Amino acid sequence: MIKEYIIPNYISKEGRYRMKIFKFYDTCSLLIKADSLFKDEQDTIVISSISLEELENIKTSGSKDEDTKMRARHLLRVLDENPDKYEIWIFKEPMLKPIEEKGFSISNDMRILATAIDYDNTQHPDETVFITNDLLLKHIANLFFGEDSIGSVEEEIYDGYTGFREVYLSDEQMA
Repeated sequence: MIKEYIIPNYISKEGRYRMKIFKFYDTCSLLIKADSLFKDEQDTIVISSISLEELENIKTSGSKDEDTKMRARHLLRVLDENPDKYEIWIFKEPMLKPIEEKGFSISNDMRILATAIDYDNTQHPDETVFITNDLLLKHIANLFFGEDSIGSVEEEIYDGYTGFREVYLSDEQMA
């Protein structure tokens, strides 16, 4: 006879039982989710050491806009205020093997994905969900995680977004 053990901590907001989820966030999804990152206390938040390096680079970068730098500083404060609510998984070069075997070039996105794959394989197989708002990374992650183990963060989109900015220059500025 098989017994089913239900752990009370795994009850969803709707009152249904569910498996604990380990959410592995990439950098862009962390920046979007900063204010509500720790609202669902049932899930474990996991962050790659590469994302922390990227956040440090973003907040001091001369090429990033002020809004992005401000969001990075804010996120780092949120993480600092909640040290017991997330795990950091340290990237190591051997983690790149599955990425390299598929022929992908190595970037920080691939390092973050490799870290998430390693976490899933060694810590919580089939319980890890990779969270990214990077469309290309989402497609690549699908090769390793499958569609049901990839998520994204809902973000507010400005209705007037056109994909470009109109700039009017005087004759002197154009010269």
